[in-house]
Amino acid sequence: MIVFDLEWNQSAYAPNHRMPHEIIEIGACRVDREYRVVDTFSALIRPRLYKKLDKHIRSVTGITPEELNAGGTFQDVFADFVTWCGDDAQLVTWGRDDYPVLKRNAAFFMTPMPFDPPLDAQLVFGHACLGDPHQQMNLHAALERMELTPDVPAHRAVYDAQCTAALLAPIEKALAELEEEKRALLLAAVRRERKIAASMLRSQPTGYAYQTDALADERLMNIPCPACGRRTAFDTTWFDSGREKFIALSVCAQHGMCYGQMHFKRAQSGLLIMHQRAYAADESEAADVREKHRLYLLTPLKKRHHRLNMDDALRMKAEMKSAKAAKDGAPDA
Repeated sequence: MIVFDLEWNQSAYAPNHRMPHEIIEIGACRVDREYRVVDTFSALIRPRLYKKLDKHIRSVTGITPEELNAGGTFQDVFADFVTWCGDDAQLVTWGRDDYPVLKRNAAFFMTPMPFDPPLDAQLVFGHACLGDPHQQMNLHAALERMELTPDVPAHRAVYDAQCTAALLAPIEKALAELEEEKRALLLAAVRRERKIAASMLRSQPTGYAYQTDALADERLMNIPCPACGRRTAFDTTWFDSGREKFIALSVCAQHGMCYGQMHFKRAQSGLLIMHQRAYAADESEAADVREKHRLYLLTPLKKRHHRLNMDDALRMKAEMKSAKAAKDGAPDA
């Protein structure tokens, strides 16, 4: 079993939409059946996109620009990491963020991604040790909760991997005492998280300053099938499920239902960047989206609190186009 952790750099002013987070360090430890650390991996990566180290990242990790400049390329470090892990490695991480970032970096640098989605120890800890599947605790708070004090510095990738490894034995003990019903819920949550981690990610500049304009662009809003990448047909179009987090359901003729999630971020230029995720949806997930969509449509316009949807955006676009055509075709006074 391989426990891994990443450190990454970014730019708040000029992010690259294809890779918003650039990995600068990969750290990992190998554990045996008793969850004892038997080997470690640690390597810094020389940045290619975000060469200026973010002040917060530098403060938290202690990594210096000089150390980064002496690091290897992503391709070389990742190849070394893959070799060190060996075949059929079972990856473990704390939280759901590291694997998608690793996947995006591998795609950006055109490097094959050999790893399946990892086990999220943070998710399992919430179920088994906190008794609350929705509660997320950061790594060092979890160590304190379990009265563990690993003798390693904090906030470097390899050390955080070792801290996660220190929690695996207590987590397994708590799992053994978990009721059967709660264990079944946990297994379902783990399967769903792994499916989400393997989902298709798409980040793209929209060219629009307003969400209504972006939502009315049918080509931009299309959900590619996560299995084959082909265009899908909407079952329920995009709608704001709350706090400007849009969801939709679509159908691939070959692979079935797709669950789409989307949000927008504003670039320094003032234009919107779309971030979209799509993964295969089972019947339960499809029914859940349809029910949320039904309740959304039942909410009066005045009570939606500016929660937008694609159908309204398309209708507004058509009305504006019709009004413009009528004005252009009107005779002069």
